[in-house]
Amino acid sequence: TNTTDLSLSYTTSGYSDSEAVNQSWCTTEGYSMLIISGVCIGTCLCGLVGNMMVLWLLCFHMKKSPFIVYVLNLAVADFSLLLFLLVNLTLSIISTVSCTFLYEHSLTNYILMDLFLVWYFASMYLLTAMSLERCLSVL
Repeated sequence: TNTTDLSLSYTTSGYSDSEAVNQSWCTTEGYSMLIISGVCIGTCLCGLVGNMMVLWLLCFHMKKSPFIVYVLNLAVADFSLLLFLLVNLTLSIISTVSCTFLYEHSLTNYILMDLFLVWYFASMYLLTAMSLERCLSVL
């Protein structure tokens, strides 16, 4: 007769996403993430104030020209990007403090990443268009 027990009832859970591993990650990595996120939030707030001043100046106090419209669109794209980063970093701080992972692998994360890329590339393409127009006008 065969007396070998082939059941898996004696195994222990050794997954990396277990509660004990998550709790140890929160205590060791949480403080550095809070500091980095806090510095980035401060930078985002300064950028938001600067972009709001540019928007206010260009919308209400300057005559519209093609170059002004480029700068206005760039300020709107940068403002949107900074606002997105501010919300994303705030959610990151909340999830680090409460030791929960709010949107780590969800559809929302992919949608938010697509929005980030749209605003980022819009800013880069507007800068490229402005530079090309200025170079061509010099030529």
